[in-house]
Amino acid sequence: MDCAEQAGISIALNDPALDELPSSGLRGRFTARQAFSRLLQGSGYRFAFPDARTVLILKAPRPSRNRPRLPARVTPVPPPPSEIVVTATKQDRTLANYPSSISFVSMEPSDSARYGAQGSALILQHIPALSSTNLGPGRNKIFIRGIADSSFNGSNQSTISQYLGDARLIYSAPDPDLLLYDVAKVEVLEGPQGTLYGAGTLGGIIHIVPRIPDASSARFGISGGVHLTQNGKPGGDLAGVLNLPLERDRLALRLVAYSSQEGGYIDDAQRRQRDVNRNTVTGIRASLRWTPSADWTVDLSMVGQDLASRDGQYATNDVGSLARRSAIAQPFDNDYRLASLTVRHSLGGINLVSVSSYTIHSIDTRFDATPPVTGASLPDARQAYVEDIEIKLFSHETRLTGSFGTQGSWVSGLSAIDNIEQTTRYLGPSSEPGLLSDVRNGTLDAALFGEATLGLVPDLTVTLGGRLSYVRETGEPAGVQVIENYEPIRSQFRALPTAALSWIPGTDQIVYVRYQEGYRPGALEIVYDAGQPRAARFEHDHVRTFEMGWRFGASEGTGLSGGIVGSVAWWDDIQADLIGEDGLPYIANIGSGRVQNIAARLAYASDNGFVIEASGFFARSNLAHPAAGFDAATDRDLPNIADEGWRLAAKQRWSLAGGSLSLDGALRYVGRSKLAIRPPFDLPQGRYYDASLGLRFQGALLGITLDVSNLLNSRANTFAFGNPFTLASGTQQTPPRPRSLRLGIDANF
Repeated sequence: MDCAEQAGISIALNDPALDELPSSGLRGRFTARQAFSRLLQGSGYRFAFPDARTVLILKAPRPSRNRPRLPARVTPVPPPPSEIVVTATKQDRTLANYPSSISFVSMEPSDSARYGAQGSALILQHIPALSSTNLGPGRNKIFIRGIADSSFNGSNQSTISQYLGDARLIYSAPDPDLLLYDVAKVEVLEGPQGTLYGAGTLGGIIHIVPRIPDASSARFGISGGVHLTQNGKPGGDLAGVLNLPLERDRLALRLVAYSSQEGGYIDDAQRRQRDVNRNTVTGIRASLRWTPSADWTVDLSMVGQDLASRDGQYATNDVGSLARRSAIAQPFDNDYRLASLTVRHSLGGINLVSVSSYTIHSIDTRFDATPPVTGASLPDARQAYVEDIEIKLFSHETRLTGSFGTQGSWVSGLSAIDNIEQTTRYLGPSSEPGLLSDVRNGTLDAALFGEATLGLVPDLTVTLGGRLSYVRETGEPAGVQVIENYEPIRSQFRALPTAALSWIPGTDQIVYVRYQEGYRPGALEIVYDAGQPRAARFEHDHVRTFEMGWRFGASEGTGLSGGIVGSVAWWDDIQADLIGEDGLPYIANIGSGRVQNIAARLAYASDNGFVIEASGFFARSNLAHPAAGFDAATDRDLPNIADEGWRLAAKQRWSLAGGSLSLDGALRYVGRSKLAIRPPFDLPQGRYYDASLGLRFQGALLGITLDVSNLLNSRANTFAFGNPFTLASGTQQTPPRPRSLRLGIDANF
């Protein structure tokens, strides 16, 4: 397993006796083939590579002593299924023995070339348990398993966390919406994940697994596409991937560069402009992997992405399904920079991973705050609300992992996060709005954590773990003399346990029960009374979740797979980012509630290239104990939690003389929800279908695709709002992008 981890590959076994096979180990630099040749020499076993990332260990055939060796016609035998490793568990546990709910989006290089420009929308389309607001790319909030606090963005910590490899992407920011080029898979661990990942993982985590540099050979890939949107402007995307060995088997560089533009489709009747909401994304990702010896690996990675939206993507139903009236443009920018360093070292049976990352994240928003009165179209009456956010996030984690022989595994470590967010808000004439507030908030989060899984009796294992966290928050207004009782510091200790019991009754099956906890530290917000700042403190919110599940067919290549899981979450002192009827943001504890969820998945893959998958969920939420000010709500369902959702997808692949042809389609349903918990913002959302269809030809080097999205051309109101200053009118709606077509081409060399 150490050899596989250092080589970045998976091992599949077809003989239980291999668990007891002794090995003398290796020291030095080897290719993967050289390493396994030496490890298996004289053992009676052989190895084979069915693909570049998987090695099969097989029993070597014994030559007959009674018959002369004759040429034989060999009939190919399909390789046995290989185990799916869940890297987000921090122990590289396999899906077959992981006692919790998890979803995957696996991506071949052709998939990332075809779908990479979709970013987070691709994950949302494939996993019904995920939901998101639809304010626009780079400004959305993603929710997992119905743990949704509000539709509005603010300074509150996210309910989920996101990772690129081992580097944390966000702490208190919206989804950066990194495009998914050159990504191997995306893992979604449903939460809470407080034990392994700490604060801000009430709903779970999204773990993006990029492809790693390969020091054995040089490769280059390029892809591009043209987008056509009904009732909108055209767009396009272009991306390139370069893998370059700098020193064979020791040093390699991997580069990804991309640019994407989505044409607008919303018209503004007041300003007499068409298709105003164009989105543009440009980015680059660079990874350098150095393997100085067989037991050391060093990865240096950098990410840069700039996302710009020319205007908001909402409409008003009094003007049209794809039109509105606004006095000024409402642009948005999200600029993201990340640098990370990861060091891995094998210490015999113990593996060390140490990762440090630093993020600079700039988010600039502008809304039309013009009062809806006569004469508002005059230049001197136009008002603007501007919000500039600058986030600097340092994250570090060092952990050790090991095993109890064949009886289980363990992980322990320490982590530290320092998140500094400066938010400056302006309100006033659109030409030069005046300063409203300028606040700098800081969060220091340090923790010790550990988790262990141990076999009790054959087929029965127990998992126990815990995390002890210390959080220190500070708030500081800029350029304002403070009053005497201003106390901008808050410290908290939190302990987060987890426990699970799992039973593996047969091959590729697991039945489990699990208890997990998660929390967000109580927010510290600087508010102004008569122009003077003071520190407003809010209770931390805390989630306790109990789940039961059954999963089968958890290996790659399994014909039939699926599972069912039920969960109930008790959510205390829910913190939410809200807006007032004046359109300005604020934080509140809205009360305590409960979220119940049952989800199922069933998939079948035949030998003739046909694949079909069905997945879905039912959810019930309730604000059982509302806080003062929220107890008048008649409908106490929590916002942004659809009552149901499902997805049906199918794919057929045919082999051709020069390659292959595939046809795929999907139909997704998003159930009913609402925007907020109380009037006038408790507006209905959801209840819509999203259908897609795609055709792809794959040759030896070249691939051509034709994809159609929003096939039914739905105009439903998605989970979003448009402008907080006119939201109370109840006329806003945020439709999905109209029916769109993409013609794409990609090549690999």
